[in-house]
Amino acid sequence: MAKGVKTAVIGGVFAVMLGGAGYGAYNIVSAVSGDGAGGATTKKSGPPDAGEIEETSASFFAAWEKGEAAQAASYTNNAEDAGALLTAYGDDAFIGDVEITPGKASGATVPFSVKATVSFGGKSEPLSYKSTLSVVRGQTTGRPLVDWRPSVVHPELKEGDTLVTAESAQPPIEALGRDGSVLTQDEYPSLGPVLDTLRQKYGEQAGGTPGVELAIRHSAAAAGEEPADTPLLTLAKGKPGTLRTTLSAGAQAAAEKAVQQYPESSVVAVQPSTGEVLAVANHRDDGFNAAFQGQVAPAPP
Repeated sequence: MAKGVKTAVIGGVFAVMLGGAGYGAYNIVSAVSGDGAGGATTKKSGPPDAGEIEETSASFFAAWEKGEAAQAASYTNNAEDAGALLTAYGDDAFIGDVEITPGKASGATVPFSVKATVSFGGKSEPLSYKSTLSVVRGQTTGRPLVDWRPSVVHPELKEGDTLVTAESAQPPIEALGRDGSVLTQDEYPSLGPVLDTLRQKYGEQAGGTPGVELAIRHSAAAAGEEPADTPLLTLAKGKPGTLRTTLSAGAQAAAEKAVQQYPESSVVAVQPSTGEVLAVANHRDDGFNAAFQGQVAPAPP
């Protein structure tokens, strides 16, 4: 380990530092207790059986493929949120020609693949990805329903996220390390959120031109800051501007390797004499950037 490197494991975090009622009432109940639409049927209990799982998921997929957002949402246990996101899928993200292929169910969980086309401003690109859904018993009606969560629509979506296709809010950037090497998320996965934030803050200043993208638009942060979009698909490439950073490709590679050894771990490396960040990496299930935003200081070595 290089001179001046300190390591510590505390609270599951591995830190590396260089230095330092009627129909109307039914609608209300549906929204609150998550039972979608329904009618006067005998209420069932217990987990959904295989037939119910297949029928419910097939009905949901069929409505989704047709772009019938409200109908698809009625097969979930949160019709309001599901309807909003599925509507945005077509109206804001301009995703059409949807084909969904279900896989073999494992218990109540159904894997599936999606093939679709994103079209905007005369540009079109194919979109494909895989996701899963689970079928549960509605608490009020006893109907089998898709257990709603945003990741059903796309595996990278989280609570409060939506999908948009438009000219990118900021031009793309080509981030360079301190030695001039190009830093990409593909090579350094932990840098994904960092690169998105750098693009949001410095994309225009870096001199690039925006492209057209399908992106995840995240909900506003608790502090009121607007989080950076996460690009998913490029329809028209923009011209990236060059942005030099203090990051070291070698240190970043070592940091990425280090966090893989510990669950829920984070690493940050800082140049003692200048305070410049040399590397940052996270290995967490919740996606939280503890390396930059964590508030628990590392213990002495």
